[in-house]
Parts: sequence; structure tokens; C-alpha cells
Amino acid sequence: MGYESLKNQIVSMGCSPQILSSPSLLNKTEAYAFHSELMLYLKRCSTNNTSSNLRSVLRNKTPYLIIAGESLKSPMSYFGHSLLLFLDERDFYFSPVISVLAPTEGLTALEQLVDGGFSHIDAEVKVLPLHQIIDFYNNKESRELRFIRLNTPGLKIKKLINFFEEKSQEQLTYNFFYQNCSTYIFEALNHSCNCFGEKPNIVTPLLLAYRAQSIENTKGFELKSLFAQFNEGYRNLSSNDKKTAKEMFLDPDIEYSENPKIGKVAVQASRLSFESYRRPYSSYGRLLDTYGKDDSLLDGLPEHQSASDRSNDGLLISSAKFGLQDNAINLTLSAVDFSHFEQRSFNVLSSTLQAASIELVESNGTTKIESLDLVNIEAITPLNFVTRTPSWKLRIGADRNENNHLEGIATVGIGGAFSYSSFLFYSIPSVEISEQISFPIYSGINFKSDSFSAKYEFRNLSNRTFSLNKRISSQFGAAYSAHKKKHQELEHRLTFSYHF
Repeated sequence: MGYESLKNQIVSMGCSPQILSSPSLLNKTEAYAFHSELMLYLKRCSTNNTSSNLRSVLRNKTPYLIIAGESLKSPMSYFGHSLLLFLDERDFYFSPVISVLAPTEGLTALEQLVDGGFSHIDAEVKVLPLHQIIDFYNNKESRELRFIRLNTPGLKIKKLINFFEEKSQEQLTYNFFYQNCSTYIFEALNHSCNCFGEKPNIVTPLLLAYRAQSIENTKGFELKSLFAQFNEGYRNLSSNDKKTAKEMFLDPDIEYSENPKIGKVAVQASRLSFESYRRPYSSYGRLLDTYGKDDSLLDGLPEHQSASDRSNDGLLISSAKFGLQDNAINLTLSAVDFSHFEQRSFNVLSSTLQAASIELVESNGTTKIESLDLVNIEAITPLNFVTRTPSWKLRIGADRNENNHLEGIATVGIGGAFSYSSFLFYSIPSVEISEQISFPIYSGINFKSDSFSAKYEFRNLSNRTFSLNKRISSQFGAAYSAHKKKHQELEHRLTFSYHF
């Protein structure tokens, strides 16, 4: 399908796709040399010198909502990213995609979080071909891409295009909460069909996806990230096959296995290291020459499937949780509450994101605020011979201390994790600032299955929490936890959650 897209683009320039069969072009084995030679051919034969306006580029194409999952690199991606695709089935890889972006070049991770979360970053409207979106998000940033076909009745493409034409002439701003990529797309779609309902104060990509799927029981497809493809393939190999794949990746002179599954994982490892982490190994060229990378391009349009209730687990990102413990009742309300631990689908990562969260406790006829979270992120990424992304955490909020006073707290930490079978082990040394500065180490073991999730967490080995979680449906869940603080009795809690 990629080859057909390339031929369509050549025809659109007034050239013949037969130039792809030119001997001088076929003799170019290096990508740069091939590209340079192709550009010379196109320059000589091109007759189409007129630039297309936005209307002509988007005309007669099917709109899709694209949701990009979290990135291995950028903290801002934990709020997700959304784009609009205008799909041309005859020219899949060059289909135009509209995106509202906040360029972060030159900004540190801290500046991204502070400016993007509590102030704003300059933004702009971009129109890019789909192959660049797939290369950047799916490969370079290793983010899953979910495509949702917009079958919304009454959607007026002309009004949709006009919206972005106007926005492209304005100086736009970007805030993770109140003015993000999904806010602009929500406004554009509602302007075009008036069918998305009232805009909430915070629009996330996941909420946008849920609204889109709720209007029409539409279908869509997913493209797994390069990170997920490698980790899932590597996870399914035997111990000896894992060792072989690792040796093939590290040693360019080793005798290669005839097992295509091992070869495929070795290629994925090499591509992940080079394309996502920018760490090329000398085995890269030989692995691709031996096994190829046929799975990097689609043979045809992916099969569309209806969204299941399980797939909606990650789309409902607000929650209300009602807890019962020994002599108290808890109520926790969160504007943003995203956790892989509380979802039924398996994920290599184990990430948690909470924002604008408050916990209330009623005990002996008195109600008080137990904790507040302005933002609370914990990103656990398992390390292996390819993956080098550290695990980290960030929290800004408040807790009730031993003197029964609510005090502010800020925590930042970085560490490592590794996985074995369905278990994930991690440790994150941190710096914590409240009334005093402390240096706690947060460690834990996660277990994930199709039926339930379990977690055993430590803070300096003195505070320990054991949790069992069962997601009943996309909206309802239940959990049991046992918490033991130093010099205190064991506390038990039963929690029922509602996600919306």
C-alpha cells in the first residue's frame, strides 16, 4: 500500500510511475542516494507547480479522529494527543492530517510541565501527510495510534475546513488542561455538526475519543507502537529464543537464527533502538538485509472493528471512588484519573496520571480533606537490552500529616524498572519537599492478568500497601487494599469506583 501511495503522488505531479523502474534508480541501495535520484527525476518531469489550498487537499476524503497514546520521551504526552485525518483509501500514506501542535524544541522537561500546565506554550496548525505522522508518533516516539472513523450525521466538511483556515491565521496558545490539541478539535467538530454537546472545562484526547464513539457506534483500527511491537514479540519468546534475539541485536557477526519469529523480534529491537532511541547498532543493516521489515508498511487498509467495552477502559478519565475502611468513609473525586493498573487490557507500561483530585474522609461525624493532587504522575517503563527509558514520578499536592494538618507536598523522582512474565518490578529514589526535605524510595511489584491486577508498594520499606483491583466494566470497578504505616495498625479499605 505504501508503494501504491508513492505512485499516486508521482502521478499527481504529472510524472509517470514508470520512473520507479529506472535502472539508475534501482541501483541505489542507500536511502539518501535513492531519494536524491528520485527528486532529480521528478524535477525534470513535474508539470504540476500550483500549490493546493486546504479545501482542495481535504476534499472528497473520509474524516478520522486519531488518538496518539503516551510517549516514551515527553512528559506532556501523558495528556495524550489528538489529530484529524482525511483518509484517501487510494493514497493511504499521503492522506492529509490536521494537527494543532505546541513545538517544544528548546524547552526542558520542567519547562514543558510548568509552562504547559500552569501557563501556556505557543501553538500552530499543521497539515502533514499521514506517513510523517506514523513515522513520528508510531516509530520515533513509540506511541500507539488509534483511528476512529467519524460517521457523525450532519458533519459539514466545509465548516470544518473553514474553522482550521481561520485558526491557521491566528496566534494560538496551548495549555495541557484548558487549551490543548483536543480542545481545538472538539471546537472544530462541534462547529461543524453541533453534535458533541457542551464543551467541558478540560477536554482530553481520551474524552474526545469517547464522545466520538458514543455519537455513532463507529468503527476504527489501531497501529501499535514500535515499542509495543517489540516488547510483545520479545515477551512471547522462550528464554533461549530471547537470548538468541539479544545476541543477534548486539553482535553483527553472529550466525543468524532461521526462526522467523526470532528474526522479526531482532529487527524490531534494532529499529526501536535506531528509530526511537537514536542509538544505531552495527547489526542494523545486516538484520534488515536478512529479514527485511515488511511489517513496517501495511499491505492494505487495516480491518475496522467496533469499539468494545474493554477498549473504553482508558477513555473514561474522570472518576468518583467511594471507600469503606475500619472507622471511616472515603470519597475521592478526580477530574483526570488514568491508570493502566485499573484497565483490563494488557500494557507493557504501567502509568498513572491524576489531576485535580480531592480525597474527603468522614469519621466520627467529622468530614475533612485527607489529600489533594494538583498533578500526580507515575510512569513505570521496564528496561531491557533495548529500552533505556527511566521510570519517574512527579507529584504536586497536599497530605494530612501526623499532627492532623493539611500540608503541601512536592515530589519528584527517577529510577528504573524491569519485567518478568506478568510481573513488573520498579524502584524510584525521590526528593520530597513538605515541611521538611526527605529522600524516600518508592518501590513496588505489579501483577497484571485478564481477571485482576495486584500491586505491592513500599515507601522506604516502612510504609507498605497491598492492592487488588478488578475492573468490572468500563464504568465500574472494585478494589481492596491493606495499608501499614510504621508504628500504626494495619488499615483495610474496600473501594468502589465509577469512571465517567
